[in-house]
Amino acid sequence: MVERKYVDVNVFVYWLGGHPEFGQRALGWVKRIERARRGEFITSSLTLYEILVILAGLTERNLKDFSFVSSVLSDLSRLRGLEVVPLTREDFTKALDLMREYKLDLEDALHLAVALREEATVIVSNDSDYDRTPLRREF
Repeated sequence: MVERKYVDVNVFVYWLGGHPEFGQRALGWVKRIERARRGEFITSSLTLYEILVILAGLTERNLKDFSFVSSVLSDLSRLRGLEVVPLTREDFTKALDLMREYKLDLEDALHLAVALREEATVIVSNDSDYDRTPLRREF
């Protein structure tokens, strides 16, 4: 059985944004995702939206720019080893409990809720807030 890894938004932002400090490390993870079996690496639909919002802010683009949005989504869709799972109403309910239990903001709690629902044991992220959770953080 393959250990499931949840990929946090920052990995994709560092990769797509060419982050000076973390870009190469993020690229290494992206290469692992490209080689992985589908389902080994997962993220949520929330991640896709967050990537677009963050990159739009960093590049002074906006979400009305079809070329920008389609380019980012195209880059992400080429990651064959990545499964994107939807958010559910139950994830929001669970996130409230996780916010309180692990002292997380809503976004991190939503990502954690999805990761736990999907039985991930690892979160790929440089966000140390996840060190307080049951997931093992790697970056």
